[in-house]
Amino acid sequence: MNTKASNTGNKHRILRKLSSELPKDFKEYLLYLRLRPQTIVNNIRYIRRFLEWLDNENLTVEKCTYNDLLAIIKHYRNENHSVHNINNHLNGIQYYYEYQKLLGKVEHNPAKNLRVKGDIEKVPNDILTQKQIEKIFENYQAETPVQKRNKIMISLVVYQAIEREEIHFLEPKDINLDKGTIQVRRNTRLQERILKLNAKQVLPLHEYMNETRTELLKLKKKQTRNYKTDKLFFTIGTSQHIKDSMRELLRELRKEHKYLISFTQIRMSVISQWIKEKNLREVQYMAGHASIYSTQRYVRANLDELKDELSNYHPLQ
Repeated sequence: MNTKASNTGNKHRILRKLSSELPKDFKEYLLYLRLRPQTIVNNIRYIRRFLEWLDNENLTVEKCTYNDLLAIIKHYRNENHSVHNINNHLNGIQYYYEYQKLLGKVEHNPAKNLRVKGDIEKVPNDILTQKQIEKIFENYQAETPVQKRNKIMISLVVYQAIEREEIHFLEPKDINLDKGTIQVRRNTRLQERILKLNAKQVLPLHEYMNETRTELLKLKKKQTRNYKTDKLFFTIGTSQHIKDSMRELLRELRKEHKYLISFTQIRMSVISQWIKEKNLREVQYMAGHASIYSTQRYVRANLDELKDELSNYHPLQ
């Protein structure tokens, strides 16, 4: 897959859709991006503060330059804002300039990729080895319809690093067995992406979509009359969210694999493995990260792991 072309294509589709019905204001634009409610509130506050600063400096959004933004960083530092808080402000300014570009009021985004160094970020830890990850998948026995469903869900975390929330919203039409791909929908945290299926997933998915899912629907309809769903995966029982089934599945897996903490741990471990094999932008796309900084955390994690190995096994120690 040409990752750069996919990213460009997605961006163009979003711009075409938005251009046909422009958002009424900045808040509506942030809502379209599916940011979390509190994130939207924070970004609106950051932009109000930014616009006030521009007014005090006799500047406009159109005339503000990269050097001017360096001045506002200095201003925030003088007000004793933390590095993390300043970077949050800069993220908000980036959103605002993308919105202004959409409206045709500016041609470029001076805040793009602008970030203050020194921000403390959480580095992924408790990373599993490739062997440990594959063992979780391979050792799970799938005989009943529910178990077959569960094994496919495990595979989506193990091979595509898909989150539980994303699994919940998958539909059969998102699976293209002819092309061997799966489309993962955009949510409040992660971007839309199209990922390749592993060869081990194709036949089980074919069986699930053509046989197993129908069996599960029959079981579900015995519990809930006239039950209908467009979801690829659904629960058997009173729960309405597949995350509940995955929570039970995790408890079962942890009994056999003592090193397993969560499905998020598996996702982080898979992304950490990708970092060793692929370029940063490709991993950013595959992981669904909106920001390259989220992906760079895994580079740091791998470097820390390498340092530990060197300290333990370096012949000069």
